[in-house]
Amino acid sequence: MGSAFLEDPGVEDYLGFNMTALEVDEAYLSLTSDDPRTLSLYTRNGDCYGCPLQKRDINVTAEGTNMTLHTAHAWTFVLSDATTDYLPEINGSVCAVTEANLGEFGVYELALENNKCTFSTLKDPVFEYGAMVIALAVYVGIAILCAIATYVYKKGVQSLFKSGVTEATSQPLTREGSSAVQVVLQMGQSTETTAPPPPVKPAKKQRLKSLDTVRGISIVVMIFVNYGAGRYWFLEHATWNGLQVADLVFPWFLWIMGVCIPMGLQSAIRRNVPKKKTFFRIVKRSLKLFLLGIVLNSLGGWVYLDLYRIPGVLQRFAICYFVTAGVALALSPKEPPQYQSNVGIAFSDLLQLFPQWVVHILIVVSHTLITFFLPVPGCPTGYLGPGGVALLQDGEPSPQCIGGAAGEVDRWLLTASHIYQNPTARGVYSSGAFDPEGVLGSLTSIFQVFLGMQAGMVLQCHKTHRGRMVRWLLWSVALGAIGTGLCGASMNDGVIPVNKNLWSLSFVMVTSCFAFFLLAFCYLLVDVWGVWSGAPVFQAGMNSIFLYVGHNVAYNLFPWHYSIGHMNTHLEFLAETLWGTTLWVLIGLYLHHKGKFYTV
Repeated sequence: MGSAFLEDPGVEDYLGFNMTALEVDEAYLSLTSDDPRTLSLYTRNGDCYGCPLQKRDINVTAEGTNMTLHTAHAWTFVLSDATTDYLPEINGSVCAVTEANLGEFGVYELALENNKCTFSTLKDPVFEYGAMVIALAVYVGIAILCAIATYVYKKGVQSLFKSGVTEATSQPLTREGSSAVQVVLQMGQSTETTAPPPPVKPAKKQRLKSLDTVRGISIVVMIFVNYGAGRYWFLEHATWNGLQVADLVFPWFLWIMGVCIPMGLQSAIRRNVPKKKTFFRIVKRSLKLFLLGIVLNSLGGWVYLDLYRIPGVLQRFAICYFVTAGVALALSPKEPPQYQSNVGIAFSDLLQLFPQWVVHILIVVSHTLITFFLPVPGCPTGYLGPGGVALLQDGEPSPQCIGGAAGEVDRWLLTASHIYQNPTARGVYSSGAFDPEGVLGSLTSIFQVFLGMQAGMVLQCHKTHRGRMVRWLLWSVALGAIGTGLCGASMNDGVIPVNKNLWSLSFVMVTSCFAFFLLAFCYLLVDVWGVWSGAPVFQAGMNSIFLYVGHNVAYNLFPWHYSIGHMNTHLEFLAETLWGTTLWVLIGLYLHHKGKFYTV
């Protein structure tokens, strides 16, 4: 690796390579061969699971040729005189290099000389993560300074208050003041009987700040990854199977929405709100979310109705909220049952939701049956892959098979023109259109919201900090174990891989596992120990819908975004990403300070 802490592509001309023309996570590869035959280059990227070697439009001769490659994942290179577009194996090739790791701004050479194949580094790559270290140091420093300033401010206010009280109490009573005191003392009990004290108002229920803190963490991380995440691939969405940072935030949002449903329903029951009125509110909120999501789909000028995308993030929120809250409203008793036995009390949160568990398990079973048994024309039944080059049939890719049954259901209900046209798998697998917020995935998303409801019911049924923490952590461990079993503790080889695009059942279990743990952690720090106020994400969480809509609308607007010349390093992109994200955090703080909260 390069010795420089910060990314620097180096001189413009290095052995004939224009280093400044490279983009983030790119490197040069030089290819030479002394073989008298004209050889073709076949490559396979490590991110393309189950893919064959694909022929590049490059002929390798003694004169040599150069190409640019992405460096996020390892490569397999093969030089062959084959003429087919795809090679399933490297056997029989003239030259083969597997698991070649390239680094950003590096220069590499693949050479075939005297029937010997060599892969070498001509220029060391740079250190890519210096920007992350600098950003972490800056934000930790800001957090420490804010904590110190807050501490000093509070101590100063307290000392001023104490000095004011001491000064007031140390002043001698005047003659008039002394006479007034004597009159009051002489009145004794008669003063109390003639002027009864005002009735004591019940203490206002303390809002759990940890819920808004978790929601705030989700929205801030979502803004960060949607604004580019500094172009670090592992902070973005997984291409198909797998779990990366960006894949966590949407399920956490759905989950925390579920946590709040029992509170809203219990409040309506206590106030004797008719169920019809509560159901109308559920319908109204769902419609508002769905329509707002439809409007946001037109950002960027996508207003062509024959190609208009129907699914989306807020649309899935609407569907999940409508079903989960509707089922909860229909099956919730007017009065919560009173359990007398220790077992009943210990499992009261589960027992109260038992009828709803039956409904949601049926939903999950329906999803599973459709996923594995729905026939998809031209594709294997039960297929869960990305299609494209990962599924060659008669030597040809199958782009229409992406997502198996999930893709087929969307194409049947919505048509291929009204779903997302650029899924994450397209660039790597040459897949067709597929919507990650499609219809079939909404079924497991509903179950994820219900798991959040289970966490919310823990709050309703158990009042001790220890009781809540223990149950949340047990749920975290249980769901994590189930998710691990479903995916076989493997990225690609389990029965049901972790997959955000499909919103697979293992994905629901694993992300809910992290959500339960995150809530327990924030609850401990914010509401139990009080060592963290939740700032600044707590304030962002109280205006999450405003920040979500706002950051989408301002995606290409100044001051949230800017460009300075040819930006081609992680440091430059991370600075822009953090700048835009920080502005939205500051907006959240300002709205909270002004007491303005926007909900749907």
